[in-house]
Amino acid sequence: MEWLSRAIDGAREVATQPLLRLMAMTVGFGLTLSVSTYCLLGDRFFGYGQSQLSAIFSAGAAITILIQLLVFPKLVDLFGENLTASGGLLMLSAGLSGLSFVRLQPFHFMFYLLNRAGSAIADTSTVTLVSRTSENQAQRSRNLGFIQSARALARVISPISMGWLFERSVGMTIAPGGLPYLLAATFALAISPVPLLLARSRGDDDDEFDDATLAFGADAE
Repeated sequence: MEWLSRAIDGAREVATQPLLRLMAMTVGFGLTLSVSTYCLLGDRFFGYGQSQLSAIFSAGAAITILIQLLVFPKLVDLFGENLTASGGLLMLSAGLSGLSFVRLQPFHFMFYLLNRAGSAIADTSTVTLVSRTSENQAQRSRNLGFIQSARALARVISPISMGWLFERSVGMTIAPGGLPYLLAATFALAISPVPLLLARSRGDDDDEFDDATLAFGADAE
């Protein structure tokens, strides 16, 4: 059955970059929900004006920078790129879910920051995984270009689609206006195992999984 194993490994290698581009698009949708769509949500349900929204967005940007510069390298050292990426997607999913259901302050704002932190981790992890899974410099440059295109595509289609979903869900009795956030959260949750599957397919991350398990076990104790 060696041929079957090679075929499965080959299929995984072919699917790796498209799956990473899907992760990049998911983060892109989350960013739209954190900025343009959030303007609609903040105005409709909290009465936020320009000054309040600017302060919230500035806080989100600050969290993103701090996470990417200070926290992300330490997370990778502890858990590896793949587990860190999965954790970022889970944080993104939890943050978006909280934005749709929780409207009591300061808990709503805390979920906003959790969403931005998860987005920063998942986004940086995606770029790292693209570099790690590219065989050479030319392939790496091409794959990173595709990642940029995936982000741009998300930025093009998400403001209109998410805004439309928001307006259609404003009248919902549960999580009014939260439909786009719930859909994006569900999708982020659904693809959160992808980085771990990619690690298995590369076959060179057994130590990473062992180290991550030990680290989680140490934290639990």
